[in-house]
Amino acid sequence: MTQSHLSSENLQNRPVVLIFLKGLASPVVLYTDDCQKLQTEIKLVIQSANSNSPQLVEKMGNGPLRHVAFLDTAVLGVAIQYPMDQAFNKTA
Repeated sequence: MTQSHLSSENLQNRPVVLIFLKGLASPVVLYTDDCQKLQTEIKLVIQSANSNSPQLVEKMGNGPLRHVAFLDTAVLGVAIQYPMDQAFNKTA
């Protein structure tokens, strides 16, 4: 991956997946090529989480965070954030 690919301007113009975790004030921000797919995967993690048997979840990103790991029972929610110029063109 080239340095220009990770430039601040390029990152600001891409949608991101926000993963909200227990105990963190700010969400984990993951840049990925397929935000819808990652959001669906995290939703499944939330649905299948079992507090009696926490599982480690590992996800890859292609922005500043390359690899994150967290317990499935710590996930509170997930969202996709689109850049302002794209936000109003997306349908729910």
